[in-house]
Amino acid sequence: MRYIKTLLKLKEFGELNYSQVAKPLIDELKNESLIDIKTISKKRKKVVVKDQFYKVYSDIENIEQSTTRAQLVKTLADTKVKKISPQDGLYINGKCTIEAIELPLFNNSALFLKDIPKIEDDILVVCVENFENLIYFKSQLKYFQDDNILFVYRNSAMLEFIESIKNKIIYFGDFDLAGIFIFETQILSKNNNIEFFIPKDIEEIIIKHGSKELYKKQYNKYRDIKSKEENLQNLINIINKNQKVIEQEYFI
Repeated sequence: MRYIKTLLKLKEFGELNYSQVAKPLIDELKNESLIDIKTISKKRKKVVVKDQFYKVYSDIENIEQSTTRAQLVKTLADTKVKKISPQDGLYINGKCTIEAIELPLFNNSALFLKDIPKIEDDILVVCVENFENLIYFKSQLKYFQDDNILFVYRNSAMLEFIESIKNKIIYFGDFDLAGIFIFETQILSKNNNIEFFIPKDIEEIIIKHGSKELYKKQYNKYRDIKSKEENLQNLINIINKNQKVIEQEYFI
């Protein structure tokens, strides 16, 4: 995980000089309302952690030993912060044949491809936000189809991949305001035919299992989000009405 040493120092000391913290990390922590910026003088500022910081990073010492999102889910409270940075390339899994190779190769694993492959047009492509949904794709087939299906992890290589194919594409992301924003600003521009997956019982799922805390964290940033797509606007209405969101790991 990037910035692990800086996060550990923030947890230990409670504050650091502004110059000691990378600007992208400052922006991320501010967006999550985990820090304050304290002005000491005209040329000096400090990054000061809030109480919520200690809750989110309660077990951050264990992150260096985490190798999967499943382990990271136990480490952090908000999965928007817990990311495993992938190498450049395509991460795939599924039940299909690609260039004479049958997937999956192994159970509970995913395949990394440095070069983007060619696939048959009749393969259903499902783009996922999280590594766990890629690795344990079999438990999610009931939402789509049993075979001739390819799951792809969202990164820059995936965006390049979906831009060049004619297949039916489904985006299976987090059911929250940030997830909808990502879809409309980063995904749709690559392929206008891509669909946002929404289960028929999504409102019931959100009511029973959704997170109010994550909704509150995202609300100020995405409060004005709207969609021209009726199904997406309905999802936004459901989220705002119940003031809850749910992440896609729930469906594993």
